Amino acid sequence: MTAAQIHLAFNHFPIAGSILALIILVWGFLVKRDQIKIVGIALVIISSLSAFVVMQTGDGAEEIVEHKPMVTKGLIHEHEEAADSAMIAIQLTAVLGIAWLVMYRLKKDHKEKIFAIMLLTNLASAALVANAAHKGGQIRHDEIRNETNLGSSNQNEKNDEESKEKEEKENMEKNEAK
Repeated sequence: MTAAQIHLAFNHFPIAGSILALIILVWGFLVKRDQIKIVGIALVIISSLSAFVVMQTGDGAEEIVEHKPMVTKGLIHEHEEAADSAMIAIQLTAVLGIAWLVMYRLKKDHKEKIFAIMLLTNLASAALVANAAHKGGQIRHDEIRNETNLGSSNQNEKNDEESKEKEEKENMEKNEAK
C-alpha cells in the first residue's frame, strides 16, 4: 500500500471516532456511569492513534498528489495547517482521557474536573478534525471547493507556474554558464 492509500484508509476514523466518542462521553456524563465514560475514552485513544497514522502518511500522500491537475500547494498547505491543529487537540484529549483513567483507577478526587476539560477538548478536536478532513477533501474534490478556494487555487496555480518558469530559467542560466 502507498502512503496515500494508508492516509485515505485511516483518515475517516479520527472524524467518526471523535464524534462518536463525544456522544458516548456526554451520555456517560449525563447518566453518571463510569463504564460508559471508559468506553468513550477508549474510543478517544483509538481515534488519537489513528490520527497519528494519518499524520505520518500525510507527506507521502502529498508527494503522490501534488502534481495532479487542480491540486495546488495552497490547498495542501491549508490542509496541513488544519491537520496540525486537529492533531494537537486530539492528542491532548487522549492525554486527558488517560489521566482520567489513572485517577479513576487510583480512586483520586478531581477526576470529574479532568473529565469536564476532556469533554471540551474532545468537542474542539471533533470540530478541528472535521475541518482538516474537509480541507483534505478539497485537495482532490474540486466540487466541494467554494469560490474563495477556487480563487486561491487559481492564484496558487499561477504562483506555481511562475515558480516553475523561474526555476527553469535559473537552470538554463546555470547550463549556459557551464
